[in-house]
Amino acid sequence: MSEQTHTGPDGVKYRRIATRSLTPVTNAAAKEIVVDTATVEIVISDSRLHSMGSQWGHVAIDIDGIVHSRAHEEYVRVDKHTYFHGGTVALANRVVRTHGNLWRDNIGLVLRVSPKQKLVIRTELERRIAVDRAFKRKHPNSSTYSIFDNNCSSNVADVLATAGILAHDPRWLPTPVTPAEIDGVLQKSRRLARRNYYPKQANE
Repeated sequence: MSEQTHTGPDGVKYRRIATRSLTPVTNAAAKEIVVDTATVEIVISDSRLHSMGSQWGHVAIDIDGIVHSRAHEEYVRVDKHTYFHGGTVALANRVVRTHGNLWRDNIGLVLRVSPKQKLVIRTELERRIAVDRAFKRKHPNSSTYSIFDNNCSSNVADVLATAGILAHDPRWLPTPVTPAEIDGVLQKSRRLARRNYYPKQANE
């Protein structure tokens, strides 16, 4: 049998390895296979030299329009529009207004995951936010942030790992993880469905 390939709607290539007779008529056309999949988006932002912890950039996870972001002060959960364009953000002990994240370039890497993996990722993110907020309520002037093992990138890599998704280079030490490392690994992942671009806006 000569090798045949088929490209799916999201650009993934499949190789024909076998033929099965399932109907009494001859039909050699490629059959659509419906797979129950979901997506999460990893948002990677450019660096900012004068911000503590952001010299290497920033990484956050968007699930169904809600962005989960390990900031230096605390773990933040905010809608996607506010994350990029600014607005009111509820923190553990106060409410603040932000200017958004479009003062720098951002790329969103949309990953295919199973519904179960998506639930695992969402549950772990919510757990981490709850733990961090409990700490902030008791210690409002302190932060659990660590550039080595509790930064934006390490949190993304660790959360994805709970769902069996590799987001860092296993040839190196697991910490510290950088945004560039996550970008490099996920750009090569077969889970990558598409790339979204959120370019810098001069008026942001």
